[in-house]
Amino acid sequence: MSKEDIKHDKIVGSVSMSSREIFRLQDEVWQEWEQLPPTEKGIPEIVRGLRNNGYKVYIATSRPSRSAPLVVKWLRKIGITYDKFHSVGPYKAKAEIDCDVLVDDAPYQVERMVDKGKTGLLYQQPWNEKSNILGAVRIRSLTEITLHLM
Repeated sequence: MSKEDIKHDKIVGSVSMSSREIFRLQDEVWQEWEQLPPTEKGIPEIVRGLRNNGYKVYIATSRPSRSAPLVVKWLRKIGITYDKFHSVGPYKAKAEIDCDVLVDDAPYQVERMVDKGKTGLLYQQPWNEKSNILGAVRIRSLTEITLHLM
């Protein structure tokens, strides 16, 4: 299976695996966190550029709290610096974080941000390509963030 096979950001129900199998596989993947590649090249430089231009960068994950420490290690390994890390878990909206802009691949997270009158940037992935959120901006690369902020 590849990410192109995933047709919904809520993976349970969108692939032919039980929820137990999906969660086990996700945990297994994060146990091998040192092998996980970034979604694209140049992310540390993009984030550093935002911070150098006065933006505070918060990293938020919906991953279960048991894998949050592994996410922090992974961020450190690939060189992504940030001002604050939020582990919101799978049931809390990232829009509840005190911030002005959200970049996310989950349509419902971006939609909640836009509903609050804030900026939501939907990071293009196979599971959100059919999403159409009024007021959100679709980006295909993280380099596009600066086009919408500066």
